[in-house]
Amino acid sequence: MGNQRFEITNLFHDNNDLIKAMVAAIIEELNDIIIRKGGATMLLSGGSTPGPLYKLLDKQCTFLEKVKIGLVDERYVPVSSEFSNEQYIKNCFLKHPETFYQITGMVMDSEDEKRNLEQVRIEYQDFVNQTDIIILGMGTDGHIASIFPRDEESLIALSTNEKEILKTTAPSEPSHRITCSMKMITEATSIYMLFHGNEKRKVLHDETKSLPIHDLLEKRKDVKLFYLDDDK
Repeated sequence: MGNQRFEITNLFHDNNDLIKAMVAAIIEELNDIIIRKGGATMLLSGGSTPGPLYKLLDKQCTFLEKVKIGLVDERYVPVSSEFSNEQYIKNCFLKHPETFYQITGMVMDSEDEKRNLEQVRIEYQDFVNQTDIIILGMGTDGHIASIFPRDEESLIALSTNEKEILKTTAPSEPSHRITCSMKMITEATSIYMLFHGNEKRKVLHDETKSLPIHDLLEKRKDVKLFYLDDDK
């Protein structure tokens, strides 16, 4: 692909091949972690893109009950909402419904946003202390998790030196978001990123901008980028 701002080492032209390779890598790493520590922590992103990944992970990973799963970010909506990342991710784990009890969501009080954030910060302390694996996507505007360009609250999430859970505002509805700070993301042991399409590849390599995705990849040179080149 010529000169690039960041190197994509895992390039695929078939989505099934990408998903299989990514799942195999995640399962191998989770297994190693569990052998060493007896359990693992993993944070997942929402959206439709990683859905097939989660379904195959659910099918092939035989020790998910030893993995404590949380979310990288969430929309502040009831879990019953069609916009809920928690609901979407839980629906991907149909083979192992016991895994539902291992998934810690980010909306625990859908009536009081401030109180909810306080509760999430308590419940996510294990992830704050140490997150083993994070699975990320990226938006066409260069956002990751719910850390957005041109949002003052996201700037705090981007720049804070604390590993913490914060509220941000998205440019689209539902706009109220909850997210892990960039510090919390970059302190994870391993970071996997799944994205596809020429538009996102151009954003990744755009040297005229400084976006959240660029901040992540500048701080963590070892992010495992899995890219599907599906443009015809």
